[in-house]
Amino acid sequence: MNTFKRYEKKYIITKTQKEELEKLISSRMVKDKFSSDGGYLIRNIYYDTLSEDLVHQSIQKPVFKEKLRLRKYGTYGDLKDEYFLEIKRKYNGVVYKRRVTLNKSDLQNFLRNKVIPNDIDNVDRQILNEISYFMEKYIILPNTFISYKRIAYFDKDNPEFRLTFDYDLYSRKDNYNFDFPFYEKRLIDADSYIMEVKVSDSMPLWFTKILSELKIYGYSFSKYGKSFELDTLKETILGLDSFKNR
Repeated sequence: MNTFKRYEKKYIITKTQKEELEKLISSRMVKDKFSSDGGYLIRNIYYDTLSEDLVHQSIQKPVFKEKLRLRKYGTYGDLKDEYFLEIKRKYNGVVYKRRVTLNKSDLQNFLRNKVIPNDIDNVDRQILNEISYFMEKYIILPNTFISYKRIAYFDKDNPEFRLTFDYDLYSRKDNYNFDFPFYEKRLIDADSYIMEVKVSDSMPLWFTKILSELKIYGYSFSKYGKSFELDTLKETILGLDSFKNR
């Protein structure tokens, strides 16, 4: 699927809450085929303007925001030649995501020269045209690399209701190699998870009761925004230290 429209709600939970939650949903939800053995790795490059206008806009929580990222699944050094270029917009709480799958050669040719491959369907061509316009509108460049592991569940009776747990969140600046496994900073505590509920309309009542029982409450969180905030904090601290040493 290359087009998504859904509601997404985030929570930060502890390992204990996650384990209790998994027990309570076990009769209704199952892991997807990629989530065995501790989940799967997701690596992302987030794009922004030179002055980081997009992340500044995002952390202000406007009614409308948009971003562009490049995503890869798999493991380090697996030579998997499959990249997902995604444009994601959020308006009034509804998330609209459009993505296209490209090999490395086509991806580089598009990002560098705006060349759209000939052997793609009309929907993918339209998406790449949208992304091309986005790139020209903002004049973007790679800004932040973020990696994490994910465990995903879906409802057996309603596959459009999905639940994901992201952990081992790390980010770095300047090195955008998908096979470089070292990172500068951790985005959340080692024993915490970013839980995300993805639904096409409303959250099932049985699930909201479980959240209430476990005292799990919504929490606004952006991986890219958190990385930016940590960078800003680091720069502030370094600036203060420099001032003290004068």
